[in-house]
Amino acid sequence: MRALAILLIMMVVLAAIVGPQAFFVVDETKTAVVTRFGDPVRSLREPGLKSKVPFVDQVIYLDKRLLVFDAPADSLLTKDKKNLVIDVYARGRITDPRKFVETVSTEARAASRAIDIVASELRREIATDDQSEIIKTSREAIMNRVREAVRPKLAEFGIEIVDVRLKRA
Repeated sequence: MRALAILLIMMVVLAAIVGPQAFFVVDETKTAVVTRFGDPVRSLREPGLKSKVPFVDQVIYLDKRLLVFDAPADSLLTKDKKNLVIDVYARGRITDPRKFVETVSTEARAASRAIDIVASELRREIATDDQSEIIKTSREAIMNRVREAVRPKLAEFGIEIVDVRLKRA
């Protein structure tokens, strides 16, 4: 009887240790990428209780919702050689979690890369227009061209760009 009680206690303790390592929950606003020794093994988009290999697999959670990539205000040179301070932001979502983890691994690094790419494309686009054109009329067209130029570059990281907007010019 005493041996049975000890065995039962050991099984409960073992289950308490291994259980949290073998199971995890994916929230409905997240996707999860299971990595084995740092290499992505599988991605999970559906919410619920999932399992993994205890002590070997790790889980990285990524947001399904729109991410905001806010670039700092920058002074850009226009076609007519005038400085224009432009503050821009972009919104996008992670469409390929596995590729995302393989290339940039964290949302902070992805934001940094996205901001660099958006700022670079914006700088190139602003250099083709006069200051008066940018301020008065073609801001929407400029943002559409920047968005289309940025889209394939961010797709390499598993990110779909949804929108690029000016805060101020």
